[in-house]
Amino acid sequence: MDTPTVLLIGLLCALGGLVVGLLTGRSLHPGEQERKATEHKLKEAQERLQDYEHEVTEHFIKTSELFNNLSHSYRDVHEYLSASAMRLTGADTSKKMVDAGFGRLEERGTMLPTEIPEPPKDYAPKVPGGILSEEYGLRDDSASRDNLRAKVANDAAEETNDNDDPTLKVS
Repeated sequence: MDTPTVLLIGLLCALGGLVVGLLTGRSLHPGEQERKATEHKLKEAQERLQDYEHEVTEHFIKTSELFNNLSHSYRDVHEYLSASAMRLTGADTSKKMVDAGFGRLEERGTMLPTEIPEPPKDYAPKVPGGILSEEYGLRDDSASRDNLRAKVANDAAEETNDNDDPTLKVS
């Protein structure tokens, strides 16, 4: 073997080792491992989100079916009651019951009162202004005023006597 061939083989081996070393170093580098872990977490989060969205969709579909069943059940009950009313009562009564179930009584006006009720009146004794008047119950006679003044004076005298009480001045 001549020297240029050996050098060429050596150079190719060195170049191959360099490529293998770079690839191995990259795959074992902490940044690369962190990137792969982040990608894995992202995939898991996306899968959980898709599962959640699927669960929400199933929930709303089931809720819609249940409401649909509920409305059918209500209709069946109403039809049963209507048929029973027709069979068990007179035609006029059963017609009113059927209309009540469909909310038609208010449209026809059969359930609405003929007169609008008036608000309650002030049924006080014949006092000018009624009992809701500000003057109601107040007397204008001088005897009432004298009694009130005497009561106020009596209360004031008792209060001054309480101020002289030594038990109230305990410190």
